[in-house]
Amino acid sequence: MNQLMRCHAARHAEDARASVLMAPGWIRTALGGPNAPFSVEEAVPKVVEVLLTQKGRPGLQFLDREGQPVPW
Repeated sequence: MNQLMRCHAARHAEDARASVLMAPGWIRTALGGPNAPFSVEEAVPKVVEVLLTQKGRPGLQFLDREGQPVPW
């Protein structure tokens, strides 16, 4: 998915919209399992907060749940 987004961003470099790929952390869901440290209720506000900080920032960002860049 990361490479797909990089290709998309390169083809749409003139687009003024932010593109964000986020690593929200290990979340307690059916996929994440019961031992994950974060509940959905804890994770969603963090994800929304990070996404809102990217509003108006064009380009592709790979971010974690704290809004820090994730090396890729």
